[in-house]
Amino acid sequence: MTQKQERRRIRAMRLDEPDAQIVARAAALRPFIGRTGDERVTALRRLLRQERRASLIGGGYDACRHAALTRLLAEALAGASPARHENGRRE
Repeated sequence: MTQKQERRRIRAMRLDEPDAQIVARAAALRPFIGRTGDERVTALRRLLRQERRASLIGGGYDACRHAALTRLLAEALAGASPARHENGRRE
């Protein structure tokens, strides 16, 4: 690179709040992840593995989708197991 050539920074602008995007993406994915609790957990774990692979490869990774899948998995696990206290102990 010569002195006259400068690297240009990529600038991005969000129209929505990230939390709102994640909630919307989770709502859109919810009907397609299975009917029973076990089906949901299995499907979500598989989808999260695919997202992690995509992040390592660098192509096709969507951070918003990853966050939505993580939230859906947390919901599925919370519904399948006894309630836990905020620091991990069972109530």
